[in-house]
Amino acid sequence: MNRIHDMGGRYGYGKIPIPRNQNNDILDDEPVFKYPWHSKTLAITLAVGALGEWNLDTSRHSRECLPPKDYMNFSYYEKWLAALTNLMVEKNLITVNEIKKFVQLLKTKEYTLPLSENFELDSRTWLSKDVINGIMAGGPSIRQTDIKPKYKIGDKIKTVGCNPNKDIPGGHTRLPSYVMSKIGIISSYCGTHVFPDKNAHNYGETPLPVYTVEFRCSELWSSASENTDDIICLDLWEPYLKNLTL
Repeated sequence: MNRIHDMGGRYGYGKIPIPRNQNNDILDDEPVFKYPWHSKTLAITLAVGALGEWNLDTSRHSRECLPPKDYMNFSYYEKWLAALTNLMVEKNLITVNEIKKFVQLLKTKEYTLPLSENFELDSRTWLSKDVINGIMAGGPSIRQTDIKPKYKIGDKIKTVGCNPNKDIPGGHTRLPSYVMSKIGIISSYCGTHVFPDKNAHNYGETPLPVYTVEFRCSELWSSASENTDDIICLDLWEPYLKNLTL
């Protein structure tokens, strides 16, 4: 199935180009970063995030809150950079006037990094080596709890039909719109993980059970599926699911 877009599963973006060799084998030759500024954007996002002013889910939600025109037209890392800028202003880490000042200085090539002896780094600041170590260490979301899973492997479920965030109307959720009100089967239990719907809005981590759910492409996209027997697997939190009564 290659009509799905990675930022929400919307139609209208055409097929995802999949390069193949003469034997029809898929070629995995996509670079990790297409342009140098992509890797810098990732590094800056991680470094600023290490200041502890927000969490990963807050960062994701900030990208969702970009103006629709920007969200639809920005490239992947442009979304990251724009959302990061908004968060920094919101948390008083930088002002809009300061941003305008540095942009103007960069345009005139009159600005160099203030690395003099009198320049003091915030003790929370990550250097390049810290970014690398942070990426290597990762940020596991699994948490040990006494919560018992409601569902078991093989259970047939149906996802909820709208944004399941009960605290914030239209708030952050990890349930994609294209999978709402769809029938699937539990294929594995993944333990209890930080619940992004609450964590993104500073309601705490509230770990909840996560399951891997299998959906047939024909269930998700009907006749638009190129191969109706293909299966899509998604890791979904328990509040996104409900018992299916046949």
